[in-house]
Amino acid sequence: MKIKRPSTQQTKIVISVAMKTTSSGHLIHETVRDMEYMLGYHEIYFDSVMEIIEQTSDFAARTTPMLDDPTNIDFDIIVKISDYNPDALRRIDLDVYIIELRENRREPTPREKDDICPICCEEIGT
Repeated sequence: MKIKRPSTQQTKIVISVAMKTTSSGHLIHETVRDMEYMLGYHEIYFDSVMEIIEQTSDFAARTTPMLDDPTNIDFDIIVKISDYNPDALRRIDLDVYIIELRENRREPTPREKDDICPICCEEIGT
């Protein structure tokens, strides 16, 4: 899922959810729960969340029977959301920033040696 908030300075949010379906092609409860949690976490209005999930499930159910072998294929559905809610930034996505910072670790400078990181509370460079 890709969430874009044009009325804010927030960068695009990309969320991956494992898509698992029933034999009829509809999303299983676990997938629905994950989508509901992630969209709710990013402050998408609950009624909109339910509509997005329902449309995604219906799309999967319509598409799955057209596949040659639906049991042996990677099937990705990309859901793009434009959120114009100006109050959508009340919650800061620190988890995203922490993940990005951990991926970009560097050696500490002599001045930073033995300092504690204010974000992850670990010694810098460990």
